Amino acid sequence: MRGALRQVALPVAALLLAAVAVLWGVGRILLWSMPPWRDSVGDQNHTEKITGTYLIKESAAQEDTLLIFGSSELRTTEISTHPANFFAGKRAGFQVDLIGRGSCQSLIHAIQIAASGDSLEGEKVVLITSPQSYVPEGIAPDLFFANFSYEQYLALLEDEDLSNEVKTYLSGRVAELLDEYQQMPDAAPVDPAIQALAEHGAAPSVASSLKTALLSPYYALENHLLGMKDLVTARSVLASGKDAQAPEQPAPIDWEAEEKMAVSQAVEMTSNNDFGMENDYYTTYIGSRLERQRDRDRDLDYSNSEEYDDLRILFEICRQKGIDPLFIHVPLHGQWSDYTGFTEDRRETYYENVRQIASEYGIQMLDLTGYEYEEYFMCDTMHLGWKGWLAVDRALIDYYYSL
Repeated sequence: MRGALRQVALPVAALLLAAVAVLWGVGRILLWSMPPWRDSVGDQNHTEKITGTYLIKESAAQEDTLLIFGSSELRTTEISTHPANFFAGKRAGFQVDLIGRGSCQSLIHAIQIAASGDSLEGEKVVLITSPQSYVPEGIAPDLFFANFSYEQYLALLEDEDLSNEVKTYLSGRVAELLDEYQQMPDAAPVDPAIQALAEHGAAPSVASSLKTALLSPYYALENHLLGMKDLVTARSVLASGKDAQAPEQPAPIDWEAEEKMAVSQAVEMTSNNDFGMENDYYTTYIGSRLERQRDRDRDLDYSNSEEYDDLRILFEICRQKGIDPLFIHVPLHGQWSDYTGFTEDRRETYYENVRQIASEYGIQMLDLTGYEYEEYFMCDTMHLGWKGWLAVDRALIDYYYSL
């Protein structure tokens, strides 16, 4: 009997070892043969920058790249003052790297940065969160899952420099949101092993410890396969990119002239409404429904939200990673908010909540909330516009060259 078992077990073990060796070799070949970083990659909101780890680490390794973690505001590239346009050709001596898309809220950024190892230590990083993120329930389960990365979650759990408190919090939020997501109609499948790992990380028990121990080979294999997938996707992104040659001596920027050009474009792009909103946005989302949206937000309240704790953990991760970020505090559209009934006093409660959290962590903040009534500062109800992005551009230059 023992001899028969040995005859079966030895070939199986040999086959497994051979498979591991092949996978390791493929991973090494992929890594050694990767194309170099290309500047134009920074201007594009590639999904792989949101869910992978390789492109963020490569971007951070560049001497003249400023990483911007944001949300849906990063897509407004039709605006001339958007950083991807304003800093084209490294006009100020550096390239921006846009990381994020709609619903990349504080928790998504926290996981991304927590998974970055030591690549962002001492680097300059810009963080933007959108006002609409601060609804009471925080990030919605389906929007979380759309941007959640198994690879990043597994990577942050292996980081010995992150505190247990941070890992416990992130695991708790991951477990909670994955569970809520699975209860939604038409939810995509969730990896049950990752769900179990998150539940264990949030509230370990004897049973969960045994389960995760038994699953440890699976987690190791999954981590390796996800890493290879990341490299394959990143390869195609880098291969299609181009470099930009920075000027030897960046020319001084005439900010008054830049504002005049921005306003000129804004006037042309907001000609069909009285709110200073971009024409297509206004037509699509407001237009004929304008009267029905009067006072629709009279019960809206951002005073309490899960997002505030997610913002705290984002700042705490930056602290533990040795990152001194610039945080952009984005206003709402004052005129539109008044029209929909989201009153100034309730907006100020949200603004002050964010200010207080940033102050607790000593975060350098560009507070733009005083411009909520400034014409052309926003391009729609919640996203930075022509003057808004110009204020950010100016702050990015000061931040990039600060000691």
